[in-house]
Amino acid sequence: MIVPFAPGGGTDIQARLLSKKFQESTSQTFIVDNRPTANGMLGAELAAKSPPDGYTILFMSAALAVTRS
Repeated sequence: MIVPFAPGGGTDIQARLLSKKFQESTSQTFIVDNRPTANGMLGAELAAKSPPDGYTILFMSAALAVTRS
């Protein structure tokens, strides 16, 4: 799970809570990978370029929807 913000922030805390629920319901390990750069754009790019195998989740705030690329 890619979180393009610093650890300890609101988005990170929500992602960690959600990943715990995912682990409980799927019996799979979820790792939260913080990538706090470029206002979330680099983390979003990393997720977009990851293999389409269903193993990468981008946990992003709504701010990405209004970010100009």
